[in-house]
Amino acid sequence: MWCYVDESWQKNDKEDIGVLAAILGSEAVFEKLDRQLFAIRRKYYGEEHARDMTCELKGASLLSNNSFKMQNLHGYSKNLAIVHEVFSWVALHAPELKLISISVYGNKRPPLLAPDPKKLSRPFKELCTRILSGIPRGKRCQLVLDQRVSAQEGIAVAVVNYLAGMQTNHRLRKCPLMGVSNTIGGLQLADMAAYILGKYNSGDERFLRYYRMLNKFQFHTKVQGRELHGFIRLQWDGKKTYTIRTNRQKK
Repeated sequence: MWCYVDESWQKNDKEDIGVLAAILGSEAVFEKLDRQLFAIRRKYYGEEHARDMTCELKGASLLSNNSFKMQNLHGYSKNLAIVHEVFSWVALHAPELKLISISVYGNKRPPLLAPDPKKLSRPFKELCTRILSGIPRGKRCQLVLDQRVSAQEGIAVAVVNYLAGMQTNHRLRKCPLMGVSNTIGGLQLADMAAYILGKYNSGDERFLRYYRMLNKFQFHTKVQGRELHGFIRLQWDGKKTYTIRTNRQKK
């Protein structure tokens, strides 16, 4: 099992929104995803682009304002068509992939990771709780963070300390890895998901269509009789406290 994690930052007129997005699945399904992303790039950009490992599918580029402008002016945007094809493929051919996201709102940019390596932050702890609950019995899972995730050393130390403090067999390998998204389809998928969720949670209704596509493979499970959902929103008070937030636009 593998779990790929990326982050995105957005803001609206009132707040900053940070999003952690994690894609959980088996090695076999991520290999299928890699092949499909190659096929999609070849279809839309050509063989040379598809084989160029310095290029990747990025949410900020594919879902740019210009992409939506092209859609409105001409009824078609290649970039938006790519996003739609990627998530349609996941729904049809890789439904076992599960998406987890933690969205955090604050009056200034909220911390997502671990300012203090000795203590895992609430957002990342909520993420880990869901990842741990999604690992099948008898399986082990490797956590992979995008190389651009901020505070790499701090979050690695905090995750190791967090897992070491658990009394039960948590099945998550204790040492997270850093990955290069150009070469890892799972990180590209996490990047697109994080960007969409950040934009949608900031109140941008253009992203409703894509949010609904993501919602189809949102993680759900029961833990001790309690429903555990994959999408969670938190409000940060500017200091140390995070509270659950039910509405995506208003406090």
